[in-house]
Amino acid sequence: MSAADGAGQVFAEVVRISQLDDNGYPAVGAPTFTTNQLVKATFTPALETGVDLVTLTANADIGMHYKHGDMPKYYTMDISVVNPDPVLHQLLAGGTVYTDNSAALGSLTGTLTATGQITLGTLPAGTYGYRMAQYNQYGTSASSSEFLGTVASGSAGTVIVSGWVFASGAVGAYVYGRLPGGEQLMGSVPNIGSQATSAASGTGTPVSLDVTALTSAVPIGTTFQIAGDTNTPKIVFTTTLPAGVGALALNVSVSQSITTTIVAGDIVPVFVDNGTIVPNGQYPTADTTAGPGNDVGWQSPALGIVGNPNGVSIELWGQMILNGSQTGYLPFNRWVFPSVRNLCETARDFGPDILANMYSGQAFENPNWGAGPFGDFQFDSSRAVQYARAARTTLPVSGLTPTPATA
Repeated sequence: MSAADGAGQVFAEVVRISQLDDNGYPAVGAPTFTTNQLVKATFTPALETGVDLVTLTANADIGMHYKHGDMPKYYTMDISVVNPDPVLHQLLAGGTVYTDNSAALGSLTGTLTATGQITLGTLPAGTYGYRMAQYNQYGTSASSSEFLGTVASGSAGTVIVSGWVFASGAVGAYVYGRLPGGEQLMGSVPNIGSQATSAASGTGTPVSLDVTALTSAVPIGTTFQIAGDTNTPKIVFTTTLPAGVGALALNVSVSQSITTTIVAGDIVPVFVDNGTIVPNGQYPTADTTAGPGNDVGWQSPALGIVGNPNGVSIELWGQMILNGSQTGYLPFNRWVFPSVRNLCETARDFGPDILANMYSGQAFENPNWGAGPFGDFQFDSSRAVQYARAARTTLPVSGLTPTPATA
């Protein structure tokens, strides 16, 4: 049966992108990337304008002329895909794929303590329950066991939560509390690392504390006490301005006037439940903080270089149609671009639309691509672009597939 059936082409069902080595061969063992998430692929010839020779006669007529044809130098190749896949980013434009196989944080350690006091708050006398769960960029750990704090009979009071120890990699912790057995989200505390004051606090209501150079930033609104404080109740400090790494002072407010100077000591972060917070949100029972594994994200290559100097080959399978339906015989046109190099990301717009993922480079001739990464293109493939009708058996499955060593 002849393939000259008058069929036309629509769509591009899949696109396969394969890494090339420094000689233009499909890179053995490197994964090819096949996807049906192509939005558009465009190739446009870049032409060198041919010489246009004209000799005019003395009366300004054309005496002789000749036009050399324009000559294609390469094709400009533009490709856009739906999803910002990190592996595809690296394959096309170079850079680094982020991988994170870190273990889950686990529950907070330390001695979690809820200390009630009859001052500084509106909590009625009674016993209150609390739980804590640390979190990172991926999720939240399972909450701790419940721990209790009691506001003694008499005036309304406050519960000070303290004593946690963060796991490495924790960004902070959530605090859940109030009714024992029914704790709900109340707020969060940041992981500020180990910090210390460097001078005594003085008495009264100081507005700043001298600290040793901070090794972690301290956000505004961070609440803490100082180890060794002998005031009753202990003073709670609240930062009134953020402080960055290397800062030598913290701007603070104090929960009450300091009557006994506090000697320099370690900063002890605390969470203050003074009764004004309305709890809302269930505590977590599962740990979702483990690193998600491969392909978490992508980082661009350094500026001033070509991110993937060897380039890639790009193959597209377009549907062939006749009389309103896809042809049964050789139902695809297989397009082969054996060398697409110098690919870079084009402009991205962060706005009220789906983020575009577009790349632009140049397609060149490549005598070494041969039959392709899987040895199934039957014609010469040395030109910058070629296509041939193909059966469904050539259609690759979406996903990553290592190029075999026999390619």
